[in-house]
Amino acid sequence: MRTSFRSAYGAILLAGLGLMASCQKHFAVTRNEYKQYGIDQQVGADSAIIGYYQPYKDKMQAEMNRVVGQTEVALTKPSDPETLMGNFFADAMLKEGMKKDPTIQFTLATKGGLRTTFPKGNITVSQVFELMPFENEMVVLKLSGENVQRVIDFIAKKDGEPVAGIRMKIRDNKAYDITIAGQPFNINKTYNLLTYDYLADGGDELECLRNPLERREINQKVREALFENISDLTRQGKKITAQLDGRIVSDK
Repeated sequence: MRTSFRSAYGAILLAGLGLMASCQKHFAVTRNEYKQYGIDQQVGADSAIIGYYQPYKDKMQAEMNRVVGQTEVALTKPSDPETLMGNFFADAMLKEGMKKDPTIQFTLATKGGLRTTFPKGNITVSQVFELMPFENEMVVLKLSGENVQRVIDFIAKKDGEPVAGIRMKIRDNKAYDITIAGQPFNINKTYNLLTYDYLADGGDELECLRNPLERREINQKVREALFENISDLTRQGKKITAQLDGRIVSDK
């Protein structure tokens, strides 16, 4: 029964294809016209389309306006070697990263990667997205002492960048009195740096990070780490805060 059904189906299919082939027409382009339709304020809104997407828009807006924590002070980022926003950002990365990889010794971000500041008071989901709008993944890089020295030179050249776990002083664009994880920097040792994939791939002039001794993914986005850090503080009844603790001191 199954064989005869397939045979019949095949015969019908072939007959149909033959009919389609016999009825096929050929067309040729004789002329073409182009007209541009502008879409501006004069174009009326389509109520059917609005009715379709509005519930989703309202739900998303409600989530983006959800308060996730409170700041004790405004987290600003002036053009100084050390900033409140930079310290909060780097400290949050270090704390959350070490939950997944306790061998991490210090973290590095860049001033340009921090896209906003936090005002004093309520902080919403939207503001965390504004701070880190990219889908950057955190990565751990095992670096030789020579490569860490290049990172230090980069930080000194930029007169400071958001860091945690590393401390230094800068004079004439040169770093000195450097410690990492509480110990004096030793160029003969290797170190584990936590950063994010954009920088690890050489972004923001950090070519020295492109060839580490080892690169490990920890499967967490920077933004997720920020949310986790803020959520932990909120659950503990604490506010988001940061201090200028002298981790980078410049003689400028």
